[in-house]
Amino acid sequence: MAQIVASHISGFPPEKINIHTTNMGCGLGRRADPDFIAEAVVVAKILGKPVKVVWTREEDTKFGLFRAATAQRIEAGLDGQGDLTGWSHKAVAGSLLQRINPKGVQNGVDIMSLWGLMDFPGSPDGNKILYEIPDFYLEFLISSLPVPVCPWRSVQNGPNAFVVECFIDELAAAAKKDPLTFRLGLLKGSPRAQKVLQMAAEKIGWGKSLPKGRGLGIAQHHCFGTFVAQAADVSVAEKTGALKVNRVVAVVDCGMAVSPDNTVRQIEGSIINALSTVFREEVLFAKGGVKSANFDDYGLIRMSQVPDIEVHFINSKEPLGGIGEPGVPPTAPAVANAVFQATGARIRRIPLTPDRILAALGKK
Repeated sequence: MAQIVASHISGFPPEKINIHTTNMGCGLGRRADPDFIAEAVVVAKILGKPVKVVWTREEDTKFGLFRAATAQRIEAGLDGQGDLTGWSHKAVAGSLLQRINPKGVQNGVDIMSLWGLMDFPGSPDGNKILYEIPDFYLEFLISSLPVPVCPWRSVQNGPNAFVVECFIDELAAAAKKDPLTFRLGLLKGSPRAQKVLQMAAEKIGWGKSLPKGRGLGIAQHHCFGTFVAQAADVSVAEKTGALKVNRVVAVVDCGMAVSPDNTVRQIEGSIINALSTVFREEVLFAKGGVKSANFDDYGLIRMSQVPDIEVHFINSKEPLGGIGEPGVPPTAPAVANAVFQATGARIRRIPLTPDRILAALGKK
């Protein structure tokens, strides 16, 4: 993409464009949009000499690209035995493909925005709901928000998994069933998903008695060919709404973990990344633009908020899956479900700030 953009702006053929790749951390989805490449080439062309373009933190925060906002509504039916009979799902989100591959939007549907809900035809990755739902309906609309978006770590698997896994927990409560048992009953055709769930529950001590204000939550998700379940142990201060995540247990089936130390680090980093969005990360908008500018008004997770993290692998003989992104999606719903177990309050929006927790406690 960088070569194509540089060629288009400079007028040189692509074979005359040499890209010197910077050794740095993974850019994930942000690198899919080459606006920074365009700036550098335009300035270098005008000046006729090499330039280095560096955005300030404020420029990056205010004028970069954003994780696509989404709003979703689900209705479901349960029979007299508490078994799931139908699921109606409506989702609205910003389009990830409109900027980087407009032709990928077919009939008004951006399939990348639906990762975690359904797969594109023939996908080898597995980014869809695994639960066996007898009657399933999904409706999608691209939002008209003027906010430029790009893929965030795990693409839309993250927010979509938050919606699905929290709603599954709500259904379990409505059916008066244990959340783990309810999930396992809907995953009879997915033994790998069942296995990671069962191990995560075992390692966290699922079903044990906890003091008031503490709770356990669980969630699972399958994306990029990898199955991940996570269980969270949290404490909630009922008077202040302060949330503390004490412990997170992750169980991963990515086939064979070829480099075990690195795969553990990827999952640990994913969980911390996801917890940052659970606790603090939220871009604020005001007066027709971005209000957030730097770390004083765009909060990141602090080391004091990082819980004990355990990562366990099931080394199966299945095809190898990805490891850089699948650790993100189950974290937020596992924590939110644990907050419900601790307080009886459902929170359907992240971040789980003290104010939102207190508001939910007032409505329970």
